[in-house]
Amino acid sequence: MNRSKENIAPTLKDDSPFGKLTEDLLIEIFIRWANLFRGECLWLAALNRAYPLASKTKSWIGPIRQGLSKRRYVALYISRNILAVDTDIDEMLGHIYLFLKDQLQLSTMPASGVLHGTLIDQLSVCGKSKEEADELATKIWLALEDTKHTFIGFLPYPYSRPIKIQWKVFEKLFVDFRDLLDHSEYCDLIGIAKKKFQTIPYVCFKAKVKLLLSTLFFFFLEMGLMKVMTILVLFVSVSSTLAQSNNGGHISILVSEMGLDFAKDYLIKKVITVTLPLQLPDIENKVKIPLIGKVRMGLSNIQIDAVHVQSSKIETRKDGIVLSVLGATANFSMDWSYTYRASFFEISDHGDASVEVKGMDVRITATLVNDNGSLKIVSRENDCTVENIDIHINGGASWLYQGVVDAFQKMIISTVEKTVSTKIVENMKKLDSFLQSLPKQRNIDDSAAVNLTFTGNPVLGNSSVEVDINGLFLPKGNDVKVSGSRSSSVFGGVKRMVTISVEEEVFNSATLVYFNAQVMHLVIGETKNGSILSTSDWKLILPELYKHYPDNKMVLNMSVTSPPAVKITENGIDATIQLEIAIDVQDSGEVLSVARISSVLNVACSEEITKNNLTGSLRLNDFNATMKMSKIGEFQSNYVQAATSRILEALFLPYVNTRLRRGFPLPIPGDFTINNIKIVYVRSGILVCTDIGTSTNH
Repeated sequence: MNRSKENIAPTLKDDSPFGKLTEDLLIEIFIRWANLFRGECLWLAALNRAYPLASKTKSWIGPIRQGLSKRRYVALYISRNILAVDTDIDEMLGHIYLFLKDQLQLSTMPASGVLHGTLIDQLSVCGKSKEEADELATKIWLALEDTKHTFIGFLPYPYSRPIKIQWKVFEKLFVDFRDLLDHSEYCDLIGIAKKKFQTIPYVCFKAKVKLLLSTLFFFFLEMGLMKVMTILVLFVSVSSTLAQSNNGGHISILVSEMGLDFAKDYLIKKVITVTLPLQLPDIENKVKIPLIGKVRMGLSNIQIDAVHVQSSKIETRKDGIVLSVLGATANFSMDWSYTYRASFFEISDHGDASVEVKGMDVRITATLVNDNGSLKIVSRENDCTVENIDIHINGGASWLYQGVVDAFQKMIISTVEKTVSTKIVENMKKLDSFLQSLPKQRNIDDSAAVNLTFTGNPVLGNSSVEVDINGLFLPKGNDVKVSGSRSSSVFGGVKRMVTISVEEEVFNSATLVYFNAQVMHLVIGETKNGSILSTSDWKLILPELYKHYPDNKMVLNMSVTSPPAVKITENGIDATIQLEIAIDVQDSGEVLSVARISSVLNVACSEEITKNNLTGSLRLNDFNATMKMSKIGEFQSNYVQAATSRILEALFLPYVNTRLRRGFPLPIPGDFTINNIKIVYVRSGILVCTDIGTSTNH
């Protein structure tokens, strides 16, 4: 597409203010307005002014499509200014460049071999030979390398075979690691590389790094082994990082200091509620009473009825989480009895007593670890100490009080300390069993489930705890895959008890699962108010349809043709949906497919939290539609755009939004509610910042 100003038909009057502007300035105005008002028509105007022959370019087949006017403009600009091509497929090469650049910038990057194969497939279906396709694909990879978007040294064999690619590996290697070498050694290595460049064997290795190992083999004799090994270790480290980057969790939960305090208070209250009344073992002892002699005494039905916590705190350390209860008091009741035997008689009595425990301190240290995708509590230490007790005897002689105190004070304290410590161990085991029993996946509907396995060990920060969950969608019924690594998380500065980070891979995994389940298909024969669709409703928008089939019933058959791509930035969530709309009519009892529209939708997503679910809705930003097939004659472009707009706004989006309002379950246990919610957008993810409360029935 040669740009020629002489061949551009003027669309503005010469006496208008715009007619006095230069062509480049006019195009710049269109672009600025298009960015400001997000108008497809403005981008189309800029495209037609800058590249007049673009309107005559026919759409092509293959995995990489044209897209909207803005993307076409950028693709043509790249073809001319970066790739420096001027052929019959210059726009396609620009789109291939953009496709590759977008894929390489994803946080979960596809395999480079898959990307390169996609490039070759696209060029091949457009008539290029294998040699031509390889040459053009190499040109695109090198252009991306020059703009700092990738490192082609990680391309697998045989895509790394072209000479230009291999020399780029050498150049990148010795430039990036120049500081590790002396100047003379660096010059020697460059000379050796040039001399032996043509003799490097082409061996197919499985690991990405082994291509570099084979090229470095020739340098072992020319330089010290230590410096070469340093370079290799660096490359292995980088490759290992890349290989493991896709195995971490995609949902991260950060519990802040406020959240830990809430959890501490909740756990203490819960433990007291389920533990009390706490029965202590019976105690017997013999005590010598002055002027009386030895008396056998016994305490039974010892029961702690109430515990009052005065102060508590929770700390996070490298060795675990420390929960402390300080200065607690407790009240319990008991029955007492005694028996005194003399030579000729026996005296006995019984009654009840109340005891107040003072200065009870409890300390628990535990560590959370990952156990095959579940959280496990490893109890490291627990301790209970009691400072003092007050005993009040109901009934009995005055000497009895002192006798009970002398006989049982230390034993009561010891029994309380031992029983509370034992109960702590029991409750820790119950809590551990509860964590182990948490489901590793949760079904969303008949098609999809969510992988809820934990990845890696929890991270104990400064007054915070962070855990990672896999979080990806998977087909319902599939076994979950447990990963042992964590992903790096970015949390904002919003102060809430809990912050949940959800990466965009979660949303893209959902679209992929539902697409593969073949549920992204919609048949509509009625409007929202229940009236049947008829061609008479469309006679102003699609007059040819009404002309051929007047007042016939019609059905819209809509299918998503590829998994929708979700992109999250600091400004919000956007998605691209490729939708095919088939227009069917009923004629003489037979259903006829009379037209098919292919469209690309750019939508914005808005989110909200409803009953512990992350719900949302879609809003149409812009779209591009073309008539793919018609049995009722040619349609003007404005008719196609108008018909598609009505279908999307009145039928497609309302139906999709109804489904989206069902929501995605956030990992919040059922006993809790969330409030004071704030949603923050970050690059490639969203943060749900919230405070936690308890349900009214708990």
